[in-house]
Amino acid sequence: MNQQLIFNNDFGLTEDKSAVCCSVLQSGLRIEVMIKMPDGWEPLAWLTQIKEDGFFWEEQIEEALAADQLDGNGILYIDGAA
Repeated sequence: MNQQLIFNNDFGLTEDKSAVCCSVLQSGLRIEVMIKMPDGWEPLAWLTQIKEDGFFWEEQIEEALAADQLDGNGILYIDGAA
């Protein structure tokens, strides 16, 4: 763990339950993250998986940020992988 990102522990489901939403801090900046749920997952199981596998998601978020994948509103969308 390199602590480039710090999860704010504000994990939740989007209103339509198609993604987990959370925020991270990077160099003091708060970034909203949406991790899309893959087909075949139940929303609460996906939420639990994201929470429990934080190191994997930290790496995925870092890669997406390095690839400049923030949208125009400053939100980072990531496709979830089972």
